[in-house]
Amino acid sequence: MAVSQPVPSDAGVPDPATARKVLLVCLQVADLLLDAGMSANDVVVVLLRITHAYRLGSVHIDLTYTAVTMSYYPQGYAAPLTILRVVQPGRPDYDKARRVDDLVHRITRGLPIDAAVRDFDDIWYSRRRHPWWVSMVGNAGVGVGATLLFTTSWQVVVVTFLLGCFVDRLVDRLDERRVPPLFSQAASALLITLVAVGASAAGRHGIPLVAVLDPTLVVVGGIVMLVAGMLVVGAVQDAIDQFYVTASARLLEVAMRTAGIVVGIVGALHLANVLGIGAHVSADPVALGPVPAQLLGAFVLSACWAIYGQAGWVAALLTGAVGVLGWVGYLATVATVGEVPANAVGALLVGFVSWLAVRRSSVPSFTLVQAGLLPLVPGLALYEGLLQLVGTQDTPGNTAAGEATLGLALGVALGIAGGATLGTYLGRPVVSQMRRIRDVTRARRS
Repeated sequence: MAVSQPVPSDAGVPDPATARKVLLVCLQVADLLLDAGMSANDVVVVLLRITHAYRLGSVHIDLTYTAVTMSYYPQGYAAPLTILRVVQPGRPDYDKARRVDDLVHRITRGLPIDAAVRDFDDIWYSRRRHPWWVSMVGNAGVGVGATLLFTTSWQVVVVTFLLGCFVDRLVDRLDERRVPPLFSQAASALLITLVAVGASAAGRHGIPLVAVLDPTLVVVGGIVMLVAGMLVVGAVQDAIDQFYVTASARLLEVAMRTAGIVVGIVGALHLANVLGIGAHVSADPVALGPVPAQLLGAFVLSACWAIYGQAGWVAALLTGAVGVLGWVGYLATVATVGEVPANAVGALLVGFVSWLAVRRSSVPSFTLVQAGLLPLVPGLALYEGLLQLVGTQDTPGNTAAGEATLGLALGVALGIAGGATLGTYLGRPVVSQMRRIRDVTRARRS
C-alpha cells in the first residue's frame, strides 16, 4: 500500500545529502521492525514520524511484504529522491525493536540526523541480547506451553521440550543454507512425527517412561512452534489496515508453510507404516486440559516466545501475564458467545492492556500484543484443517470437514486481528490522556 505525507506550509527544505540520510535510516528502521513482526500500518506511522521530525514535507511510502520504497519530493523544481530496500523476513528481535523505539522518540525530540545514523548503526550491528541456547530454550518452551494447554503429562512435556530444541537447531541450520520454508517446515514436521511415533512404539514395547505417551499431543506441541498462525493474524490485520498486497503475500506464505508441515507429517506416517511401526496421529480437534494447566501454558507460551524474540526477562514476564489475561478472556466467553467472538474478546483485552502496560514499561506495545496473542492464534486449526483435507494412513480425507476447519481458523484469525486492533485504538487515547494528566500535575507541583 502506498502512503503519502502532505507538505506542511512551514516546511523547510533539507539539503539532498540530509534527505538521503533520513530516507536510508527510515528504510533500515522499516526492515528491522518488519522482521520483529510489526504490522505494515504501524511501520508506516513510525516512518512518517521520522520524516516529519526532519522536516521532509512530501514523502511517499510504498510498503509490501518484501520491499519498502520511499520517495521524497522537495519543494520547487528540485529533483525527487527515491530509494528502495528489499526486506527478508528473519527471526524477531524485540530488544533491538525496543531500542529503535527509543531512538525514534529521541529523533522526534530533536536528535540530529548524523547522531541518529550513528545510534542506529550501533543498534543494527550490535549482538543479540541472548546467546543462541537461550533463544533455543525459548523456542522449545513455546511447544511446552502449547502442550500444557491440552495435557498435564510430564512425559509429553519433556519429550516436546527436547524435540523443540532439536527442531530449533534444525531450522536454524536450514535457514543458514537458505532452504525454502516449504522444505524446512516439511523436514521439521517429519522429524517431529517420527520422534513421536518412535516414542509411542517404545512405550508399547515396555519402556515405562513413554508407555502412556500420546503421539498426537507430541506432534501438536511440536508443530505449534512451526505453524504460521501468527502470520494469519498479521495478514488479517494488514487487510484491515488496507495493506492488501502485504496481506495477500502473508496468506500465501501461511499456505506454503502449513502445507510443508502437512507433507512432513503424512510422509512420516507413511514411512512408519512401511517400516512396520504402527502409528496414529489424529486430525480431530484436541480437547483442552485442566484450567490451571491452561493458564500456565498460556503464560509459558507467551513468555517463551518473548525470550525467543530476544526480549528482556522483565518483558518476558510482562508478556506472559498479558497472554494469561487474553486466555482468561477467551475462557470466560467461549461457552456463551462461541469460538470466534471469544478469541476476539481475548485479543481485545491483550491490545487494550498492552497499551496501558507500555505506560509503565519500556517495552514496545506491539511486542506485548504479538506475544500476548500467541495462545489464541489458530495455528492448530490450520494444521487440523489441512490434515483433514489430505487424510492420514488411518483416516481418509474429508473435504467438507477440512474446509469447515480452515474456515473456522480464518474466522478466528479475523476475530483476533479485529479485537487486537480495536483494543489498540481504545488503549491509545486512554494512555495519551493519562500522560496529559501526569504532565499537568507535574507542572502544577513545580
